[in-house]
Amino acid sequence: MRYYDFGRLDGSRIKISDRLGRPLGLVDGSQVFSTMFIYEHEGKSSYELVLSTLGPENYRQICTITFNMIDTPGACAQVAKFLGERNIDILNSSSLSMISSICMVWKMMVDLSYYGDSAGLREEFDNLKRQRSASLSKVDSIEIEASNISDRYTKGVAAPGSAVKVRTIKQYTKTNSTIKGGNFQVPEDYLRAIDNLAKQQPLMLVADQDSWILSITPLNPKSRLAELDFVIPDKPGAIYEITKMLADQNINLLSVSTKVLVYYETMSMNIVADVSNYEKDLETLSSTTEDHLAKLKGKFSVARIGAVDI
Repeated sequence: MRYYDFGRLDGSRIKISDRLGRPLGLVDGSQVFSTMFIYEHEGKSSYELVLSTLGPENYRQICTITFNMIDTPGACAQVAKFLGERNIDILNSSSLSMISSICMVWKMMVDLSYYGDSAGLREEFDNLKRQRSASLSKVDSIEIEASNISDRYTKGVAAPGSAVKVRTIKQYTKTNSTIKGGNFQVPEDYLRAIDNLAKQQPLMLVADQDSWILSITPLNPKSRLAELDFVIPDKPGAIYEITKMLADQNINLLSVSTKVLVYYETMSMNIVADVSNYEKDLETLSSTTEDHLAKLKGKFSVARIGAVDI
């Protein structure tokens, strides 16, 4: 499923599509907390704006919990009562019936600020299940993980030990934004901190549903985006052939996704790339790509190559 989109900075506003915003709660009327990072590596720098509806004062008390339940009336009510009786606040959540009338899953972020720690919660749940308590008769199991939203708001996206340096851009005016008309109003402190901000600056927006955050990063103002669809063999090395071919033409990949069509035979490959450093047009890219794939062993083909409008 595609969890990214492209847009432009409109003055100080960023449009958030319903497809990305609704699963994260970033919809009209929602209060938005934000932070900004600057990333530096080998003389280059870029920025990331991170948005969430969750308040920063509680980040270290938030956990991700998954309940596995029987798909029957009252199951969700048992989970909600179990947490409510322990003064645990359910924040963002999503439940789904996996097998109709048999089993379902409810994944949620919860605030443990007024309860304690996750170990104590797991122990209470396990004790009730061992006692065969009727209060959890429709709930099979609980899985608890520490949320990484705190790291995303304090450390950025660079991995530990990375050569990329990360700094936080301070927001001196502590005002939170509200989504209006599908738009997020970027704080002035952030806008002033960005060097060489272009008019109608192109942006890439990525939804992280595990952390319930939206990451927004600027693209090169000269970016020229294209979407490339291939059918390739389902075998080791096939993906390398495509990525190496594009790298040789100085094409930068922004997104790569693959799906098996026929196991051990064929798979689809979708790529969104910046072709601004490719000196020819997309029609030429399509024809040269087809010529290259025809020389490879296996069933390689171009399904489509077209421009992406921002």
